[in-house]
Amino acid sequence: MFTTLLVALDGGPQHDTLLDLVTHVAGPRSRIHLLCVIDPEFALPADASDADRREYPAAERQRAKAEGLLQDAIAHLRERGVDARPLLPAGDPAEVISTQARELGADLIVIGHRHLSRLQRLLDSSVAQWTLDHAPCPVLVETRGG
Repeated sequence: MFTTLLVALDGGPQHDTLLDLVTHVAGPRSRIHLLCVIDPEFALPADASDADRREYPAAERQRAKAEGLLQDAIAHLRERGVDARPLLPAGDPAEVISTQARELGADLIVIGHRHLSRLQRLLDSSVAQWTLDHAPCPVLVETRGG
């Protein structure tokens, strides 16, 4: 049984399927960390003033959307008897996922996979693929959602 799971969420079409998968692989003593990474272009420091938040409304909307996504995921899992902790760092999603997994001592990363065309992959690399190549632990990839 896995004891420390890192679940990467982006609000995509696999969101609910990914959370349901977590309920099946988590044990009663598992520690589940839900990760939603904010684009660094939209990251305000945690101690940002009200003036900063008013000056950068796009950043505030991005943070609020990510916080809402995490709170919804926590509620979804709680309804199924699973507790989870939110993580909301900024940075490159693929790098942040691997770094967080290493720092948490995760023994499983759970992630979704978007099906991209070759051209889309050239323009927007696959976070799931990068994670598979650089993860410090096994990675469970959900491919059915949507």
